[in-house]
Amino acid sequence: MPFNSRFEPMTRTWPADWDARRAGKDCPFCAEGRPSEREGGSRFFRGTVADAYLQRKGSAPGYSIVIFRGRHVADPTQLTADELIAYWAEVQEVAKKVEEACRPCHLNYQILGNAVPHVHVHITPRYLDDPAPERPLMFADRLQEMPDEEYAQLVKALGGIK
Repeated sequence: MPFNSRFEPMTRTWPADWDARRAGKDCPFCAEGRPSEREGGSRFFRGTVADAYLQRKGSAPGYSIVIFRGRHVADPTQLTADELIAYWAEVQEVAKKVEEACRPCHLNYQILGNAVPHVHVHITPRYLDDPAPERPLMFADRLQEMPDEEYAQLVKALGGIK
């Protein structure tokens, strides 16, 4: 029987297929391979174990997703020590590209996996004029699509489509 955060029995609220999704069944990140374009974004980094995609819609210009591509892994605790080191080294490399191209005052890193249980990191640049200094940006409240020309320029500044 599932338990809540106080270890009391409770009704399950997560999707019925959650355990299968965590195990990799019908994982959209695994199914897509390593495309240069995916729904919502263009790849600007192809590493040994990760790909990074600049998102067309995001809470700030430069919002990117870094997807682990070695195998299906639902949570960082499932990575081997070597995979963990390689992945975070590539996340750092991507973050440096975002810093250089976007010049934010800070970067936020989020590991969620609530919708797609496959290891990926959301990198959100934060700017001096952002609406929530010193607090997380509310993701769904601020999604804005970048104009095509601005998007293409930023993809190029990040290293182009790879």
